[in-house]
Amino acid sequence: MTSILELFNHYLTLFIIFPVLFALGLYLSTRLKFIQFSKIKVGFKELFRKNEYQEEGTISNFEALSAVLAGNLGTGNISGMAVALATGGPGSLIWMWIMASLGAIIKFSGCFLSLKYREKNSEGEYVGGPMYYLSKGLGYKKMAALFSIFAIIAAFTVGNLVQVNSMMLPLMKMGISPTWIIGCLVLAVAAVLLGGIKRLAKVVSTMVPAMTALYLLAALIILFTFRAHVLSAFGLIFQSAFTFKSAAGGALGFGLSRAITAGFERGIFATDAGCGIAPILQAGARCKDPFIEGIVGMIAPFIVMIICTITTLVLIVTGAWQQPGEFSTNMCTWAFEAGLGHVIGKYIVILSLTLFAFTTIITWAYCGEKACEYLFSRRAIKRFKYLYILTLPLGGFAHTSTVWLLADLSIGLMVVMNLVGIIGHSPKIIEETQEHLLES
Repeated sequence: MTSILELFNHYLTLFIIFPVLFALGLYLSTRLKFIQFSKIKVGFKELFRKNEYQEEGTISNFEALSAVLAGNLGTGNISGMAVALATGGPGSLIWMWIMASLGAIIKFSGCFLSLKYREKNSEGEYVGGPMYYLSKGLGYKKMAALFSIFAIIAAFTVGNLVQVNSMMLPLMKMGISPTWIIGCLVLAVAAVLLGGIKRLAKVVSTMVPAMTALYLLAALIILFTFRAHVLSAFGLIFQSAFTFKSAAGGALGFGLSRAITAGFERGIFATDAGCGIAPILQAGARCKDPFIEGIVGMIAPFIVMIICTITTLVLIVTGAWQQPGEFSTNMCTWAFEAGLGHVIGKYIVILSLTLFAFTTIITWAYCGEKACEYLFSRRAIKRFKYLYILTLPLGGFAHTSTVWLLADLSIGLMVVMNLVGIIGHSPKIIEETQEHLLES
């Protein structure tokens, strides 16, 4: 049975998800005049602007984007780049940028629709996401329910068990007791989840910039130290980009770097550009204009790809990508330790991975909570939170093919259903966006 499901997931990704994402991204980009490039500056301005939209939501645009990045930035942004280099060579990065650019327009569409069809719950909080624009906008209530079910499964697998496992392994290698790791993690996650969306937003809007700055500072110090090799690294990237091997590696690496998971052998895995977690997270933003929220939503893919690019350069200039026997996370820890000339480099990578995993855990918990609320009611949320917290200790033993298969399948099916929603609404997205472009 497992082999049948693995085969189904492989063909679903290879022959449906990836081609549709690519074609839809290219189509929307063309019709919307590539706003992922022309309007990105507007997105950054709106990110920090205090304006008349402030009373229209639960959290600020900055907090909403931080929550999205908390889900985007994960193990794959570091280790996923090692996979891309190992499987497709340095040229993989070019293809990853192409896919990120097309994925940004799909994220714009999802966030646009999320704000357009969001609603207030009994607590006065705004809720939205694919389940709302599938049911309210297209009348696909059964598909909306299925999306919610798969989102809950993904929260427990890719957002919970897998992240806990990827967090524990490097910490245990440092000699920290698994009991202490699990105990501290349970307390920290419970403190955030039981505080609601405002506490989650406050935590991620503080942690995400801090942990990103720590990682980037170390990486930039390495690039400065090896600055004589940076231009040649860029040359190598462009020279090796247009080969079949690089294209395949780029597709794999892109999926893994956006996937919030610790898996390194999971094929093309285009996640939050198409799976719908960003629309769920940004539904609560203080904004009343769907176009503006869509523009803000496009920032995340480019921030993620900047981090991926810097990681790739570090792996190349230090020679880590050609070190025999070094793969995935080990390649990255080797690169940072060698690049900084001190064992602290390894610990910076481990700390970054740990913090990224923690923010991924709490972000996916919120997405699962909103899916649970849509399916049942707000009464079910508390039970979901307690079950999610109690499941955390299982992550230390959950690095199994079964858990990964469930994660892959659930996210893959989320992508399919979300894409149905975006395709169904594409005439409306194009029409209203073109009106905004004419006015601006």
